[in-house]
Amino acid sequence: MNKVKTIRTKTGWRWLTALSLSLCLLTGIVVSEGAKAQSNNRQRRSTDDSLSKYATDLTAAAEQGRFNSIDERTKDTDRAIEILAGHHKNNPVVISDSQAIRDTVVIGVALRIAHGDVPEELMATRLYKLNLETLFHDAKTADDLTLKVSAILAGVTGTDSKAILIIDPIQSLVGPKSAFDGAVSNLFRDAIQNSKVQCFGASTEAAFEQNVASDESLAPLFSTVETDEVKTATSESDDSTTQSVSREEFAGDNVSPDLREMLAGGNAPARIKAILQVNDPNSATLRQQLSQYGVNIEAQLPRFGALAVDMPTKAIEKLSGNGGTNYLSLDRSVGGLGHVEETTGDDAMLSQPGNAALDGSSIGVAVLDSGISSKQKSVNARIVYSKDFTGEGTTEDANGHGTFVASMIVAKNGPYGGIAPGANLLNLRVLDSKGAGKMSSLLSALDAVMANRTTYNIRVVNLSLGMPAVDSYKNDPVCRAVRRLVDAGIVVVTAAGNDGKDATHPKVFGRIHSPGNEPSAITIGASNSFGTDSRSDDNVTSFSSRGPTRSYWKDPKGVKHYDNLIKPDLVAPGNKIIGAAAPNNELLSENPDLCIDKNTVNGKGNMRLSGTSVSAPIVAGAIAVLLEANPKLTPNMIKMILMYTAQPLAGSNMLEQGAGELNIEGAVRLAKLVRTNLNSSTTVGSPLLTGRAPTAQTTIAGQTFKWSQGVLFKYDWATGSDLITKYQGVYALGVLISDGVLAGDGVLAGDGVLTGDAKLLSSGVLTSDHIMLSNGGTMSDGVMVADGVMLADGVMLADGVMLADGVMLADGVMVADGVMVADGVMHADGVMHADGVMHADAGLRGDNTSCMPLE
Repeated sequence: MNKVKTIRTKTGWRWLTALSLSLCLLTGIVVSEGAKAQSNNRQRRSTDDSLSKYATDLTAAAEQGRFNSIDERTKDTDRAIEILAGHHKNNPVVISDSQAIRDTVVIGVALRIAHGDVPEELMATRLYKLNLETLFHDAKTADDLTLKVSAILAGVTGTDSKAILIIDPIQSLVGPKSAFDGAVSNLFRDAIQNSKVQCFGASTEAAFEQNVASDESLAPLFSTVETDEVKTATSESDDSTTQSVSREEFAGDNVSPDLREMLAGGNAPARIKAILQVNDPNSATLRQQLSQYGVNIEAQLPRFGALAVDMPTKAIEKLSGNGGTNYLSLDRSVGGLGHVEETTGDDAMLSQPGNAALDGSSIGVAVLDSGISSKQKSVNARIVYSKDFTGEGTTEDANGHGTFVASMIVAKNGPYGGIAPGANLLNLRVLDSKGAGKMSSLLSALDAVMANRTTYNIRVVNLSLGMPAVDSYKNDPVCRAVRRLVDAGIVVVTAAGNDGKDATHPKVFGRIHSPGNEPSAITIGASNSFGTDSRSDDNVTSFSSRGPTRSYWKDPKGVKHYDNLIKPDLVAPGNKIIGAAAPNNELLSENPDLCIDKNTVNGKGNMRLSGTSVSAPIVAGAIAVLLEANPKLTPNMIKMILMYTAQPLAGSNMLEQGAGELNIEGAVRLAKLVRTNLNSSTTVGSPLLTGRAPTAQTTIAGQTFKWSQGVLFKYDWATGSDLITKYQGVYALGVLISDGVLAGDGVLAGDGVLTGDAKLLSSGVLTSDHIMLSNGGTMSDGVMVADGVMLADGVMLADGVMLADGVMLADGVMVADGVMVADGVMHADGVMHADGVMHADAGLRGDNTSCMPLE
């Protein structure tokens, strides 16, 4: 990056206190005040409208208190301010592979401006962040984009106060490879060169070097702000502590298996709805090819490198072989999946000193579901944003599923309340009045989460929905989108599904839904409290979907490679739970026996539902409380804390319960001890806690139980106190906690390499000081994975055959009585169902046990 000025150390910037007075002489022409004045006013309104439509005023958001105070990355913020206040090359670009780090620096600058803690040159400056999602959605051609960007630039130059335009990633609009083959790059170059516009960009190191720094006309305009992990990677490339962004490569055939099967069946429709994943959705060459093939673009998802398309079936092979297609899959159907405070440990947590006010305040939780009723009084006051993605033109909840889910997070309905009543809800409606939706709508909503994460402080996403897990998580577009959100610092909670049994088999394994098969997501199964606060009788519900994940990819020889991840991650109450009912909702209309009281019309009613989609928002609410208690927690830290403090349930293995049942009291107690000064430069192996490790047990309703004291990886289970006393490399942003391996001295690394002084013991068990990592061995009452082979109760045969609790062959799902269920039988039509909404006996009404009484 030698062509671009780089500021690596904090030199401090000088406060400029002298005011310069300039006398502007109003000379020249006295023009007629009629038509010209009106024309100028119309032009001004047009440019102002463009700026407000395509950009967000971050300074205003900071002034309104929408951002939490940020203490970390002050050096990077100082450097950015120093560049912005300069007179030459005063267009900073934050260089980081982590979206969260880039956002932190930008928000830090906005907060400093709002507080007046900047040099004189930046006082009263407005930071406008471009909403690239909306811009690219509206700009269908290069000419469209040029017109819109010209209007935006005119709006920036025409503001009453100094304005700076934020572009992340900078290469999306600047550089020869930017949108529509660099259609507007020259506009930005000329505006910056002529000092008409000042830009504040962000990018990854590789992308900036390739697209901007390598261009001789652009390089002199920008100064980079290299964050700590960039400098570490540059100067210490062999350092085992260097962090990286998780980039899962696509695997196998670039056409999804169900799409291939549809083609092979000979009865494929003439046109299909599909999701096309490519490197550059805005490439002019790609757009030309799509036009030639008769492909219509229905939605653009640039943050995820994807397009939702309507295309001729005959174009599948052409797209597959064009060299630019990463993966092509069907736009599958999506559907919802359906005393909490006491039995989860929430009441016990609130009773601890200093915890009484913990209610998730200021934490944004995005609920992607069937909508949230604005008339249901237990939830409506917490809604801060609503948007419909179904095309029905409403964000109300005619189905009833979404309102119930939201109430698990925020409601206060008498004795039945949510876990985080102070959290803010973002109502993103992706399921229609029948509880069904499309993958493209779900992706668009996830894209909206990414776009609005800073404005609304979105830290948690709840997905009480799912679809058959066909594509490997390496290829599945929703799984890849979830990974992007997690890399950006957002915790994504998903329901495991309600396919733990069927009409013939009382126990079925291998039916985890997508995106619950994504390693970075926190996948939640359902437990049964049997209507009591005590947890001594708790167990996993019969309907809760069990692992392993059976999504797969095919190699060139047509051989299937299953993911076989251990899921779910943990369980939470999900059997006959009482929550808020949307007025006149369809679930109650079709199932009146689920109604708890008759006040649904006036917005105060309750209903009873079961399913893992009920369990998931309980965990989402718990996470909001954790983040309020300690805002510095990363998604991987939260995942570790929830698993480490969970209660293992007797009689259930890890493919049924993961690490165990949610324990909010223990999780908050541990979260409050985690250091708040952790950042990308923290040394792996350094202390994680501010004090002594907590006692690893919790008392709920008079019963004391021990924590699991372990963490699930993809195929392994790690235990030991060093998981919570030492900072681990897999707790950082941009890595998968499930990729951790033992590196020595109780330290986990995330690069897949075993190093250090770790000892390899018999039976594939790795140990080092206080951490034990199983690698294919039998755990507790018996579940582990070794090279894609599952075993149930300690018996394992070669090549994917399982005995004991059931049998699983290479192409199927394990069932309890040894009967094979072939791929695709359980969800042949690819429809994603809500917990209990479509599976009435298993999910909607739950197991036939006691229900918590209405007090």
